[in-house]
Amino acid sequence: MSAKVIGVVYNATKPEIGALVGQVQRTIEQLGCEAVVVPGAAQDMDPVDAVVVLGGDGTFLRAARLVTARRTPLLGVDLGTLGFLAEVSYPDLAPGLERLVAGNYTIEERPLMEVALVRDGQVVASELALNEGVVLKGASGRMLEAEVFADASHVATYGADGFIVSTPTGSTAYAMAAHGPIMAPDVPAFIFVPICPHTLTARPLVLSDERTVRIVVKERAEGAILTADGRTVGHLQPGDAMTFRRSEHVTRMVRLSTRDFFTTLRRKLQWGDRLRSDGAGGTC
Repeated sequence: MSAKVIGVVYNATKPEIGALVGQVQRTIEQLGCEAVVVPGAAQDMDPVDAVVVLGGDGTFLRAARLVTARRTPLLGVDLGTLGFLAEVSYPDLAPGLERLVAGNYTIEERPLMEVALVRDGQVVASELALNEGVVLKGASGRMLEAEVFADASHVATYGADGFIVSTPTGSTAYAMAAHGPIMAPDVPAFIFVPICPHTLTARPLVLSDERTVRIVVKERAEGAILTADGRTVGHLQPGDAMTFRRSEHVTRMVRLSTRDFFTTLRRKLQWGDRLRSDGAGGTC
């Protein structure tokens, strides 16, 4: 579908972002389209046909939250960070915008996860996450004690600094930093990763996303929080349960090339690159 009204979501903390936003806006208008510019911290935006995201993965996640209900496609623009969600680099954005306006692109849908806080059997807060839901210990530094379930099956009781439940999209984010596995985005699964578990045998688990992951805090919940893509869902009390299940909603990502997930991994993580000494041609 061709785009006539294009949103521009940007990270206002980036140096010289104003000049970049201005150039993108002018390019969109030169293509005969209307540009709607909003900062990444905005809470809402007017309906648009597509959204261009200037910033890293954090900005992309915030933009996705703004347009999920409308199923608006997003085009991520790489400004030089490690982010995995960008589709095009800034120097290549102008021809990318031409293709966006002409409707010459494909859509990749990434599943979202519903993250909910349950207290006394009632959902008291919930959010959608593209990357992950996280349970984090409080400022006291005391570890969390929690029971983990997959549907009705008891997985284990853990003592840890926190817990990550990640989508395949989030497997290259916080979960990867916590030594979780990298998962291709078309795998219908969740990743459960305990953060600094107090048992050496505790390891990440891969679970079907047809299951509901449930974490029940037993003790030591003072100050602990539940987050979804970095946004606070709620503060925890002993006995609270957190549920993580696949949502019916998706994030729709604009694809302009045939580059696949593994090409992105090689480029971003420098897989296969050989370290060389100072121009001598020998390996380090």
